[in-house]
Amino acid sequence: MNREDIDRLVEQIRYIILNKPISDDLKSESEELADLQEAVFYLSNCLAEANEFLKHLRNGELEAKPPSRHNFLAGNLKELHSALKHLTWQADRVAHGDYSQSVNFLGEFSRSFNEMIRQLAEREAQLKEQSTMLTETAGLMKSIMNGLKEWIIVTTQDSGEIIYTNRSAQQFFLRNQSAEEKCSGFQDLLDYITHYKQSNSENCVFEYKCDVRKKTFRIHSYAIRWSEKMAYVHFITDVTSEKEYREQIEGLAYMDELTGLYNRRFCLENLERLIGAGAEFTFCMVDIDGLKYANDHFGHAAGDKYLCTVAQEMLRTSRATDLVCRIGGDEFAVLFSDCKAPVALRKMEELDRNLMAASEEFPMSISYGVVHVTGEGNISPQLVMQQADAKMYILKNIKKAARASENGLIMAFAWTREMETGNAQIDAEHKELIQACNNLLAACAAGTRKEKLSQTVDFLKQYTQTHFRHEEQLQMESHYPDYENHKKYHEALMSMVDDLSNRLKIEGPTLQLMGEINKQLGIWLINHIKTEDTKVARHIQDWEGRGDGH
Repeated sequence: MNREDIDRLVEQIRYIILNKPISDDLKSESEELADLQEAVFYLSNCLAEANEFLKHLRNGELEAKPPSRHNFLAGNLKELHSALKHLTWQADRVAHGDYSQSVNFLGEFSRSFNEMIRQLAEREAQLKEQSTMLTETAGLMKSIMNGLKEWIIVTTQDSGEIIYTNRSAQQFFLRNQSAEEKCSGFQDLLDYITHYKQSNSENCVFEYKCDVRKKTFRIHSYAIRWSEKMAYVHFITDVTSEKEYREQIEGLAYMDELTGLYNRRFCLENLERLIGAGAEFTFCMVDIDGLKYANDHFGHAAGDKYLCTVAQEMLRTSRATDLVCRIGGDEFAVLFSDCKAPVALRKMEELDRNLMAASEEFPMSISYGVVHVTGEGNISPQLVMQQADAKMYILKNIKKAARASENGLIMAFAWTREMETGNAQIDAEHKELIQACNNLLAACAAGTRKEKLSQTVDFLKQYTQTHFRHEEQLQMESHYPDYENHKKYHEALMSMVDDLSNRLKIEGPTLQLMGEINKQLGIWLINHIKTEDTKVARHIQDWEGRGDGH
């Protein structure tokens, strides 16, 4: 063996170490090295084959062709390959739920693998137990739902497909529905449910009114997971009786038991609502005349009948949009929506005439006060009621005075014997003059429109002037000695009438002005009649008695 052969062997070993194939040009020609050369080439092939196989194992290619059976260096590698294939098979079995597998040939990996399998087996057992419990619970829940009278429907979120209904729902929706039943209103409810889409994450509660069946349903809808699907469960309850009962209770809270009208609470709430909304309306306060008289002389049954008669007449003369209320013992109120005061006054006048015409055992009539609310400005319900109440009581007092008078005239200032002068013509004119004053007060109290009020004012002025001229003519003819002073009384009274009438036309019938008419004009006139005009009448009577007037 020479130096060249040794170098060739060293180069071959270096190629083997570097995992390079030995080329033929490195092969020695020496016969002495033939066996050694053959062994080196065998070693190189075995290592190359083993390294190639290791590369496949590293890439997870367990189905790669293993080294040949003549490769004695790859024995352990083949055993590792076999173990990995078996381990892969075991992992596949575990993946399919076989937790009986165990590994005992990979040291620390075996312990970790076996612990993983134990935990998986334990978790699967727990999941199976939970699944069994859920199945039992679901079965129990369905049994309970089937026993409920409420309808329960479950629909998928994506398509609205019905995937569950309890027995009650099936009877109404899904079993043997005739064409008439499908058109009865329930089909619309079913369509609504199947097309339901939740707008947010909140659970939804809404009511559905079936006009055909005259029923109301309350529906609670929840987003849930049902049989591995995202779904909505709808609980449908028939709340018709509940709604009717609630409406009945609310009705009792707002209704007057005797007359069937709305009560004071309802009146105040709606008065406040109309004012708050800035609506235009007319409010009328009504008081029954002589209810105490009817109760005292004919019994409370007659009084109740009187109240009911007034209530029925008020309903008859009002519109469906008007609110008629009994707000006290003998007090009523009417809210005329979108109505002017003159229209409301005509209705009240008609109501009063109807009641008087229907009187039998005792006289029936009403006193009323009307307030028009424009919807502008700041006014409280209490102030509206106070204003209407004040106007109503002015009219009521006028009627009381009329009942106290001898001739039954409607006057705030009743004619009495003390006012008689003995001159029939002068007394007749005085009565007409007082009646004109009372008519003016009544027109103011009733809120008569300006045109008619102006006519009443003008009549009072004209009649006062006519009466004064006639009376002054008689004084001049009879040579009444105090003629000039009496004429000054007439001028002062006429000035008062002019002033009050002008203010009425400008200011309208304010409470303050009506009080001045009552106190100044009426009282001044009566005192003048009782004192000055009585003197004039006696003088004229004496003058005529002496024959000077003939």
